Amino acid sequence: MTTKKTAFKTIPVDTKVTWHYRSAIGHGAVTGVFKMGTNADNTMYSVRETDHHPGEPDVVHHSGKALSRA
Repeated sequence: MTTKKTAFKTIPVDTKVTWHYRSAIGHGAVTGVFKMGTNADNTMYSVRETDHHPGEPDVVHHSGKALSRA
């Protein structure tokens, strides 16, 4: 028996997104796929933050399920 991989769409680069982080909401844009999953929700994305605080990284990684299109 052979298995067939089903293609799925990832969140496109430069898509503006938001996500919940503790009691705040983060804002940024997708810069690419960090780690491919089996669907868009469990794929990890690299996101460039637009409102990060000093000492926080410019780019963070979140699952597709955690991201909402802005």
